[in-house]
Amino acid sequence: MNTMEIIRRFVGKNFGVSLEVFINAIKISPSAQGYILGAISEILLKDYLIDKGFEVKRIKEKPRGGAHGKSAEARGDFYIKRPNDIKWLVIECKGLKSNAEFSYARRKQLSNKDGLKKFLVKHAIKGHYRDKQLYKTAKKTYDKKKAIWRRKNRGKSFPPFGWSKEWPGSCNCRLLNVWSSKEDLEEWVDSLGGNRFTEESYRRLEGPIVVLETHAPSKRKALQTGFEQASPLVYDFSVMAVDLFLKTGNHRFVFMNPLCMNHSPESPEHLYQNYIIDILVPGIQDDPTIVLPWYNDIDEVLETHPSERDLDYSQIDDRDYDRL
Repeated sequence: MNTMEIIRRFVGKNFGVSLEVFINAIKISPSAQGYILGAISEILLKDYLIDKGFEVKRIKEKPRGGAHGKSAEARGDFYIKRPNDIKWLVIECKGLKSNAEFSYARRKQLSNKDGLKKFLVKHAIKGHYRDKQLYKTAKKTYDKKKAIWRRKNRGKSFPPFGWSKEWPGSCNCRLLNVWSSKEDLEEWVDSLGGNRFTEESYRRLEGPIVVLETHAPSKRKALQTGFEQASPLVYDFSVMAVDLFLKTGNHRFVFMNPLCMNHSPESPEHLYQNYIIDILVPGIQDDPTIVLPWYNDIDEVLETHPSERDLDYSQIDDRDYDRL
């Protein structure tokens, strides 16, 4: 039986339609495409990890008992460890935010030249003064939340502030070599044609910039403070792997240790929902530049000592997928 016949039989058995109908259904459903891309990323990540010598066990998406059966120690896609290790790591696989350039928050900002200038000056041309102010503002927000919480929870400890002074905030890109100065950046923006600023251009990856931004919406309640936010907790997983395919056309993974990321200023147990890994400038900087706290290789991020776990057998997905 050839590959095409296997696909036709799988589609007929599981969806009850022809392959043509199945493909057309996927074409008109961006959400279905997103789910499939996510599944592909997980398969490729598993293959990558096995090639690197890891033992890999898939974690159930929905264990028995539903959300209540999901262990707080296994909020990821895989358990992984080296053959001689005793403890395991939980690795979470994610993709990029598809509408990073034209989301509601940025639609107006990046649709015109003045807005793009402000965005790039803020995120790309980092300066000592700006970084210092960003750090101070975040620390002030943290201190305010801490004071309010401690008044209601006397005698209890509040998680420490863990931001990097050198690279504060949720934007981790470094475009220092693209433009020599703010004036050089503004001159480049002024030279761009107006058709580059449309949503359609951004969708085709033909806009002035391409934003490589994580997307991890997940309503979580902090275990120590009780704060709730729509983002992961810093201890939900050991390592996050992000597939850059959606914005680069290549299935390339980058990695981070959540304990090394700048957390939410209002809740030190929460990560940001979105981190900017890099900003590409088509025709000028087409390849991602990965810098701390992100890493190109799983071995590099392991040197940052991510949190280790015991294996919870109740969370392991041991289904035989070849028979499904």
